[in-house]
Amino acid sequence: MTMIGFLLCLVIPLAAIAGNSQSALSTLEPPIWAKQSIALDLSCSSQAKTIASPDRQYMLQVICTKHGEDDPTYALRLITPDKRRYDSPLDEGAHELLWAPNSSAFFVNGGTSSYAGFFVAVYQIEPSAAMRKVMITSAAQRDMVEQFPPCKAYNRDEQTCRRITMHPEYNMSGLGWRGDSAAIYVFAEVPCSSSYGGIMCQILGYEVSVPDGEIVARLSAQQAKQRWSEYAAWDIRIPEQPRYGPAQVIR
Repeated sequence: MTMIGFLLCLVIPLAAIAGNSQSALSTLEPPIWAKQSIALDLSCSSQAKTIASPDRQYMLQVICTKHGEDDPTYALRLITPDKRRYDSPLDEGAHELLWAPNSSAFFVNGGTSSYAGFFVAVYQIEPSAAMRKVMITSAAQRDMVEQFPPCKAYNRDEQTCRRITMHPEYNMSGLGWRGDSAAIYVFAEVPCSSSYGGIMCQILGYEVSVPDGEIVARLSAQQAKQRWSEYAAWDIRIPEQPRYGPAQVIR
């Protein structure tokens, strides 16, 4: 299990223990991916924690909608300087938020399991002060397929590798913003699952422009660790070299 997987396994039970206590959640939940981010308050408390933009002009708050005994759904509420409010649904598994230095946007990191389904979504503040969600990792997803071809991995499952090649779902997490707020640093990982064969756990770093999602720079695992460790909420570890070769032999 990766260090991120361990942190997710730790945080999820703590959130359950905390229940609806806002203060407990605020104390117990650390960032998982971006060290400088703030964990979202998913307590459904009427006094839910707000997250101010760096210029203090905007406030963000998680809004909770309960559905009987089912799990609640969440939305982000943006509060403008003139007290207007705009809501945008949160993706399932959203965990933490980091504003851009110039307060023009923020990103949300999340994950749907302890080893896969990690995502980052960027929300831009429009001139009208509304929020616009943009997904910026499509180019990075395709590049990961090219850098670590799933259907060349050793001990791969042929059917699975074809699906991954057509519809890649590698882990993508935001670590920080570039100083000019025009790009974010994305940590990309092949999930640590045997389904990926010899490429499991491979990592790369991407500097991705906002809002178009173009790759400005690609970093090797070693470069990502050297340059981005200060942004990461965990100790970035260099994986073993990928292994390429025959597929699984089904007997």
